[in-house]
Amino acid sequence: MKLNLIKSLGVLILVCIFCIPSFGLVSKRDSIQLTGKVFNNKEKVNGLIINVYNENELIKTEHIRSSHHFRLYIPKNAMPTIEITAPNFHTKTFFFDSTVPNGLKKLPGYQFDMDVFSETELEGVNTSMLDFPAGLVKYNEKKKAFLRDKAYTKKIKKAYFKLLEEAELSNRGALEDD
Repeated sequence: MKLNLIKSLGVLILVCIFCIPSFGLVSKRDSIQLTGKVFNNKEKVNGLIINVYNENELIKTEHIRSSHHFRLYIPKNAMPTIEITAPNFHTKTFFFDSTVPNGLKKLPGYQFDMDVFSETELEGVNTSMLDFPAGLVKYNEKKKAFLRDKAYTKKIKKAYFKLLEEAELSNRGALEDD
């Protein structure tokens, strides 16, 4: 009877080891480290949540409660979407092509800062353009580092500033009507 129990436990352990989905188990050795800071120029960002999607499937969620700084790991040779959200703030995303050359001995990390807009900052304007990613990042073989697409980022920032201007004008107009 003890032998059957030991065999059953052994089988259960093996089943658990081989059946646990690997997408949440990215190790440091085979992944890219992202470090970042999320902020808003007018208010403190609390309850920050970072979601990582790969092929539209959620593979990781990080809850950052006490700070707006974070570190997380994403799988290499994938194209995950990083989603940054917090209560009372608009969600921002960016695409990260983590494809690196074969045989690369040391995987580079990537550091970034992300400014998020509060819901009150953009009150009264159409925020659908926030559905577009805030950035595109990929490996640059010449510089041997992950770099953002500067031309794309410049276009998006310009659109964000225009959105903020529209919100300010909308709010001023609402104040004048009162």
